[in-house]
Amino acid sequence: MSRFLDDLSVTKLGQSASALRSAVAAALTGAPRWVKQLLMLILDAGALIAAAASIPWLLGVPLSELMFIQDHQVFVAIFLPLGLALLWALQFYAMVIRTLDHSAVSRMVLAGIGLSALAMLIYLDRTGLAKAAALGVLTGGMAVGLAGLGRIAARMVLMPRGLGRGQGAPLLIYGAGRAGHQLASALAEDPQFQPVAFIDDDPALSNMRVGALRVHPAKELDALSRRYRTKKIAIAIPSLSRRRRREIMDRLVERAFEVLSIPAFADLMAGNLAVSDLRKVEVDELLGRDVVDLSRSRLHRWFEGRVVMVTGAGGSIGSEVARQLGQLAPARLILFEVSEVALYTIHQELLQSGLADGVEIVPVLGSITDRQRLEAVFAAQAPGGIDAVFHAAAYKHVPLVEANALAGIVNNALGTEALAEAAGRHRVGRFVLVSTDKAVRPTNVMGATKRLAELVVGAAQERHPGTVFSMVRFGNVLGSSGSVIPLFERQIMRGGPVTVTHPEIIRYFMTIPEASQLVITAGLQANGGEVFVLDMGAPVKILDLAKRMIRLSGATVRDAEHPDGDIEIRITGLRPGEKLYEELLIDNSVVATPDPKIFCARETALSDADLAPLLTRLSTAAATGETEAALAVLAEAVQGYRRSTEAGDLSAGQEISAETGGQVIQMPQGRGQ
Repeated sequence: MSRFLDDLSVTKLGQSASALRSAVAAALTGAPRWVKQLLMLILDAGALIAAAASIPWLLGVPLSELMFIQDHQVFVAIFLPLGLALLWALQFYAMVIRTLDHSAVSRMVLAGIGLSALAMLIYLDRTGLAKAAALGVLTGGMAVGLAGLGRIAARMVLMPRGLGRGQGAPLLIYGAGRAGHQLASALAEDPQFQPVAFIDDDPALSNMRVGALRVHPAKELDALSRRYRTKKIAIAIPSLSRRRRREIMDRLVERAFEVLSIPAFADLMAGNLAVSDLRKVEVDELLGRDVVDLSRSRLHRWFEGRVVMVTGAGGSIGSEVARQLGQLAPARLILFEVSEVALYTIHQELLQSGLADGVEIVPVLGSITDRQRLEAVFAAQAPGGIDAVFHAAAYKHVPLVEANALAGIVNNALGTEALAEAAGRHRVGRFVLVSTDKAVRPTNVMGATKRLAELVVGAAQERHPGTVFSMVRFGNVLGSSGSVIPLFERQIMRGGPVTVTHPEIIRYFMTIPEASQLVITAGLQANGGEVFVLDMGAPVKILDLAKRMIRLSGATVRDAEHPDGDIEIRITGLRPGEKLYEELLIDNSVVATPDPKIFCARETALSDADLAPLLTRLSTAAATGETEAALAVLAEAVQGYRRSTEAGDLSAGQEISAETGGQVIQMPQGRGQ
């Protein structure tokens, strides 16, 4: 019993001490800066006095007699104020105790040298040079050592848990270099994470210590995960090549680690980012897409001082094209969009971001199916007119367009015809259509209407040779509203199931910034009527993508081999009009361009004379709500289109677009690709 009571009293004593230390830490942390500086000044004064007293004491003078020795009093009277002034000059009192780093060590060394020199000069008045130098070094060294110990003690009070011993989630750090050490030091103050160990591929670092943490080889990943009961790991190697970074991330994701990435190291070092900015690795970093660095070349200077218009400016591609164009110094950037919310969002973003300084940004609400509105927009830019149009407005969700075929035909095909005609009539310099891989041998209405839009633009080149018309075709973009990735993210957040339409379905992926940069570049390379195809890299199996995203979230896949997994993948069957794989070329004939990521396709097209009557019939069928007739014309115009049985429109038999008294009953326009 007595032993129990002893243990209990020790425990209570420890708890009381811990509580007292926490209270002191809280009080000091919240104190004004001048109070903290005054406390450190008092501690340093004590350190200097103690150092000054140590030399006579070491020489045999009793401490009780020191204060009565006149020489010692003179020494302290000179050494103390000048020493404190030296420390102030070295910005000792500008240092933040909680974030002591290598710069603090440098200041300590300089302070030691300075205090030693000061003590030596004072001793020279009483003894020879050799002895004064020795006594000066001893005094200065002791003084700076005691000052350093005072700061270490203050750091222990302010940060009682120490590096790697907090209460946050255990975190492994991949990379024991400078960035990893800086991250671990920053995490020492953050309650969210607790760094527990470094992982590094350099065998020379194995079993060494960086700060308070040990460095382990990558082969010990699983053992460390079990030991510390964590699946969280941060990659802290900014110098990694993208290929090596993907290899490491693939390995970590396969082991179901939740992978975090540090902010830009320069920002972390400069204190511009908090540790809370540690972010989860995005799925695009696992898909093998390299960053395209399209420096502002002589080619892109074409836009300087010109008037540029983007349709679908609030959509995924349209908004990014607008952002990129805003950096190329056009005189005026016209944002054309049917969605008020989307237009307001991109307009405000460009105004507030500073990307478009000096650029006049003109937001225009309107539909590409409204010929009167288009005419007004183009006429308003006279006399100089519009120099370039990037046409990204479209309905793009395959199942929705399949069930609303007439709306898709009116917007994607007839809307493109109205826009191209207005651009040609007003002698726009360049017209670029943003197209899709679904336009190649389409099996759905969306793809067929986009292919017809390509044919319309090709015919417009024949009709309006004064304008350079071109098309840019590519696959899926990561993060767009129509991409499968946002759907998977929502399903994973709900705990599943993640739905995949077919186990063998594959798709090409490209990041939105990369696609937008290449669209702009391809449009500048055009001479008239070309179809440009972007290099989409290797196709991605959607089932593998779903598995990667589940593992990237820190969860495990539940299947026959792993019945205890977290999230199930459910195969739902192909949707109406959906293909197992998409293609980028119709005739499999391409030629290279100056940009290695852009190819020019040589494809057959319809002449303006052949296409015009088809468009007239299509417009009539759409205006009278004749779905079957419209789909028949679409099949006649688009070679290779195989209509699905689900294609149709709820408004069949009703007029959905007609001109009455000069007014247009408008179909809503789609957001950008």
